[in-house]
Amino acid sequence: MLSWFGQNLMKASNISNMFLGYEKLHFKCLSTERDFQLLQSIFADADGIRLPIDYLQKGRAYICFNDHLEAQGGFALIDQGPYRTLEQIPADSIRTVETELTEITAVCLSSGGSLRRLRYWSYMIGATLTGPTHQLVYSVDVDKSPLRERIFNHIRTHTLYEGPVKQLAGMSSIAHEAVELTSKTHLAKGFLKLAFLETGKANPALAVRYYLSPRIGLGVQKLRSLALW
Repeated sequence: MLSWFGQNLMKASNISNMFLGYEKLHFKCLSTERDFQLLQSIFADADGIRLPIDYLQKGRAYICFNDHLEAQGGFALIDQGPYRTLEQIPADSIRTVETELTEITAVCLSSGGSLRRLRYWSYMIGATLTGPTHQLVYSVDVDKSPLRERIFNHIRTHTLYEGPVKQLAGMSSIAHEAVELTSKTHLAKGFLKLAFLETGKANPALAVRYYLSPRIGLGVQKLRSLALW
């Protein structure tokens, strides 16, 4: 049921592009070394962490582009261990965690409007729901409390650990993270709450203007992390 919901969520996300005009996002599932290097670079610019290529290749990874083929963000879903998020925290924090889960990582998106964020989140969450495991794990920078309040507080989670984490390959310094465990069911329910809020922020007149003026340029915007690991 959740896989079916995820597939249809991705389809609905693609259809929503017609309302985005110059804020359209086109997703690509990565397969080549060059693709993975691009996601690695995007996330490093956004969050300061240069994730190893072989780690990204273990899972399903995506990049999103605008109409001018300029990368706007991406994400990765790691369906097999070892998981970086769990490697960073004390062993006694993960004793009850299932061995089969999906790690959400490399999440980043350039700035934009509510409809654009909804397009991104619906596709990313849809892809997550189609995965082979039921439990999900991710980490959030504890210094980015507004993001946690705006996005992740809508998802029912269990916090495995919060504090300084071990410095792994690709990290320039020790970070302070909240490592959270959830399920597909809670993610789907959380998305519905998030979608309601983001849709409420959208300006219908602005959406029409986007649709009628698809070639108006936004200029180059700095990628900003959505603070997942």
